[in-house]
Amino acid sequence: MNDVKVSVIMPVYNVENYVGRAIESIQNQTLTDWEFFAVDDGTPDNSGKICDEYAAKDPRIKVIHKENGGAPSARNVAIDKAVGKYMYFMDSDDWAEKTMLQDMVDLAEKNDLQLVVSGYYIDTYYSDTEKFTQEQVYKDKIYKTQAEFRADAHNLFDRNLLYTPW
Repeated sequence: MNDVKVSVIMPVYNVENYVGRAIESIQNQTLTDWEFFAVDDGTPDNSGKICDEYAAKDPRIKVIHKENGGAPSARNVAIDKAVGKYMYFMDSDDWAEKTMLQDMVDLAEKNDLQLVVSGYYIDTYYSDTEKFTQEQVYKDKIYKTQAEFRADAHNLFDRNLLYTPW
C-alpha cells in the first residue's frame, strides 16, 4: 500500500544559495507523508551536492542527477518515479508555508478535486533591511465542471497563477 500523499518535484539548476531553504520548507510541513524529488539538471554549482546532503539525512528526499535538459525534462524524469497520490511542482528558489501541503490535500480530498491552484508571495528586496512583499491570489473557487474552469481560466492566467511548469 502506498502511504505517500504528495510527490514534491523540484528541478535544480544554479540555486546553491536558495535550494536549502526550499527543501527545509517541505521538511517542516505539517503533512509528513510526502516524497521529495530534487532533480539536479546538470548544474555547474554546488546545488546537486547540497541536495545530496539533505537526502543523506532524510529518506523521503531523493536526488536524481542528470545531464542538463531544462526544467521540463527534469520534471518528467521525476514524474516517472513519483508514487504520491498528488504531485506538487516546486521551484528551487521558492519555499512553502508550513501548512501548504496539508491545506491543499485537505481541499482536494474534501471536494474530490484533481487540481488545486494556490496563490503565492513575491518578495522584492531593496536592501538587507528593506523589502516589499506582494501577495498574488485569486478568490477561493471550486469548479464543478471542466466548462466552468475553462470559462474562468483567463482570470487565473491574468494573475500568473496558471502557467504550465513546462
